[in-house]
Formats: sequence, C-alpha cells, structure tokens
Amino acid sequence: MSDRDPAGVSPAKPASGWQQLRASLDRPPAPAREMPYPRIRNFVLDVMTAGRRKNTVNVMLQADVTDVLRHLARNAADEATRVSITAFMASALAQTIRAHPHLNAYRKGSGTLVVFDEIDLNFTVEREVDGALLPVPFIVRSAETKSATDIHRELQAAKVAPVGETGPMSALEKAFFLMPDFARRVVWFLMRRDPFLFKLMAGTVGVTSIGMYTDGGIIGIPITPMTLTLTIGGIEARLALQDGVPVERSFIHLNLSVDHDIIDGAPLVRFADAFKRQLENDAAGVPQLPSIKRQSPLQERRSGRNAARRGAGARV
Repeated sequence: MSDRDPAGVSPAKPASGWQQLRASLDRPPAPAREMPYPRIRNFVLDVMTAGRRKNTVNVMLQADVTDVLRHLARNAADEATRVSITAFMASALAQTIRAHPHLNAYRKGSGTLVVFDEIDLNFTVEREVDGALLPVPFIVRSAETKSATDIHRELQAAKVAPVGETGPMSALEKAFFLMPDFARRVVWFLMRRDPFLFKLMAGTVGVTSIGMYTDGGIIGIPITPMTLTLTIGGIEARLALQDGVPVERSFIHLNLSVDHDIIDGAPLVRFADAFKRQLENDAAGVPQLPSIKRQSPLQERRSGRNAARRGAGARV
C-alpha cells in the first residue's frame, strides 16, 4: 500500500514532543504587565504562616439580627450614638468573653495556659499602603470596658488615621513587616513562645468583617493565629415563624474559629449560644454582663468538683 494520498502527496509527520515544546517556548508571551509586589504584604504572609501552625476548628452559625438592625437604625441619625454592625457585634463578643474567659488565652509551652483579663480585639481595616489596598491590623485594647459606641469611634478613626504612625499598623509594626524574612522569623519564633508578647503585638481575639462588601448570605473561614476569631459575614432576609405566623427576618452569617488545642467543641457551642443571646440582650437594651472573677480552666474544673462534693454532702 502507498502512504501517498490520491493527489500523490505524502502526509506530514506529526510533530514530536520536543518539537511541540520548542514551538510553545517560541511563542510570544501572553499580554500582561508586571507590577512591584508590595513588601508590606509581608503582614499577610506572616499571619497565614502563623495561622497554619494552629489546629483550628470552625463553627458556622446564623443569628437573627432583625432587632439589632432596628436598634442601630434608631441611633443612626445621631452621630454621637451611631454604631456600625461590626462595632455592635464586637462589643457583644467582648461581653460574652467576659463570662467565658478561657477563650481569651494563649498556651505558654506545653504545660501552661495564660488567661488574660484584658480583651484586646484585633480588627483588619482596609487601607491604602504604598499605593496598594491592604488589610492592616488595628487593636482595640480592653474592649470589655468599652461600649459599642466607643469601639465604633475607634474603628472610624482607624480608617482615616495615618498608616504607619499611631493608627492602624503602627510605626513599630510597619518597620517589623518591612524587615527581611529571616529577621521576622526570629521575632515570630519569640512571639509564639511568649503569650504576653503575642498579646502586645496581635491582641487576644480576632475580628474580621466581610459582609459589608456585599448583600446576601456570605461567610469566610479564615486562616488565623488567634485562639478565637469571629468572622462577620453577610445579612440575608428569609421567612421565619413568629407566633405561628411566617414573617420576614434578617439573619447574619457568622463563623467562630478557635484553637482546638485550647477550646473543645462543647465549650465552643455553649459560647456561640451565649454570644447569640448577648446580641439579643444588647439590642433590647439589657445591661451588659457584670464583671466576674476569672478562673483558669483547671480552677473551673476544681471549683465544679468542690461544688459537687458540697452538694453531695448537703443531700446526705
């Protein structure tokens, strides 16, 4: 048989793999433009690296915020009492942590848990840094002593305060994140082993809000180095039964991320339930939770055993 076609022309041999590779490499590059990678994004890279070291578990939940939104709307006209949904949620979070102090803790070595009295909330605020929009850290110190209005004012000030000075991402933090990789790794090594230094640099609890950028149901699961992080998602309207009648209510999507080395599932779910109740109480104007004497988890277990023994003795 002949390999020629009826016209008498031999078919071309298929290109070999090497020929195809050479042809691909000889093609002109795709249309694109190169831009400098902001060195200040070392902040994001470092946080991601530190977060991947944690054994983080997440609980996604929804909370009915219909009454919360009405409460905020009633105060929106007065600049002195205006509060954002983020500040309101953060205030309720801090008050809930007061009653569950073991979530406001970091490990020290393998045998010690440091439970802090002060609740320092670490927010991410989007700011322009060196020509690029970046999420930069801003810490509200001792949030448990501040109202939602106080937290709102600090967050609003952080949106306009000069970056790299005294506002979000202080001069010290900016200098740190511009350091070479090897130098930052040394500092992170020390921070991971010293809860007091970590609190100073990063706070004790993380709060991030993504729902403000969209409508409807949305939530994120962050990579976080914190023991507890609240992610505030979007708000969606849906029908719910009220006194047996379907009515439209507003539900916000939330995610709680915790370090499983410190917090177990049952305490996390109890905390989530208490957080939802705190939101309802704050919207209704119920006074904040009273101050309580903080105990470590070990002290709480011992107190529980002692109470059980006293109860058993009383029954006898």
